[in-house]
Amino acid sequence: QLERLKRHIDEGDWITDPAVLVVRDRLAADVDRRERDYLDRQGYCATARNHTENARAAYIAKLRATVRQYAKNLKALGDLANVSVDCPTPHLENDDLSLSQAGLEVRFDFDRKGAVGLNDGEASGGQQVMKSLILLIGLLMDEARPGGFVFIDEPFAHLDVANIDRVGTFLRATRAQYLITTPVTHNANVFAPAQLTLVTRKKQPGNDWAPPIGVLQRALD
Repeated sequence: QLERLKRHIDEGDWITDPAVLVVRDRLAADVDRRERDYLDRQGYCATARNHTENARAAYIAKLRATVRQYAKNLKALGDLANVSVDCPTPHLENDDLSLSQAGLEVRFDFDRKGAVGLNDGEASGGQQVMKSLILLIGLLMDEARPGGFVFIDEPFAHLDVANIDRVGTFLRATRAQYLITTPVTHNANVFAPAQLTLVTRKKQPGNDWAPPIGVLQRALD
């Protein structure tokens, strides 16, 4: 057996350069260093994961509070407009599935004729305007600063006089400030909520300038 092993060593293909031992030691040291680095990075990763989970939980808690406040704002604005607004709090938990399935569902009940959702095609033009205003203004409200500032392009378009008055009454009741556009050919009731009206006209052909801006300001009682 010993003779067989000697022949195997003599006749076999082996690395005989003594420098291979240096390479072996260097590779072994490399492996040790990489294993230490890996353990260190695992610790950093665990810390980062923990911070991320805590931040996400805090964000979801803030989101929950924001949604509750928004629902409260919608209900308050609905009371001003004599519209019943229902906005259930969605299920928000710290996991991907519940967050991906969460959504905000708002339903409006006009004149106690049954609730309609956000995309209900049966709502009238005036009801659609009221829904849009309530949803928009609700975003701008908070407990410290009720109301807000809103730009609305022709909110009275295609509304009859009754709905124009209804929208105007709601605008005055919200304690918000509005910049509203409306054509001068519209019903005069559209100007009822305005404290300041600016009347503009396009430049006529052949004129160098458009006519001066007209200013109408409501006298305070």
